[in-house]
Amino acid sequence: MQYNIEVLPGYIKAEMVERDTAAETQEFVTAILQALRSSRIFKVLISIRSSRPVFKVEEWNLSSVMEELMRLPALKVAFIADTKEISLSQEYIALLAQQRGLAFQAFSAETAAVGWLLEEEPSPT
Repeated sequence: MQYNIEVLPGYIKAEMVERDTAAETQEFVTAILQALRSSRIFKVLISIRSSRPVFKVEEWNLSSVMEELMRLPALKVAFIADTKEISLSQEYIALLAQQRGLAFQAFSAETAAVGWLLEEEPSPT
């Protein structure tokens, strides 16, 4: 597994390639959480390529991660993937997160994902 986390103007881009195990996922997620806390930027683009899809959320310990993410202010997470299988697993994770009140979305294109991350939130009236 290889990953790269880069702080860009307005969002964090986290890319992971060749992830296979729950431990590798945990390492990647821990690095993302660290980047969120240190940068104080709460918009993340997660790009997964050449990796195993995640459908067994409890086996991969993603529920506890979502609980931690719920404490971050105005967090937005956009997913992109290189295969339909990974994209489907990201849609499933996004749905579970949305059910917890988190702003997670899966996209088929990076430009759409970044556009959603950077769009202005409507101000309360």
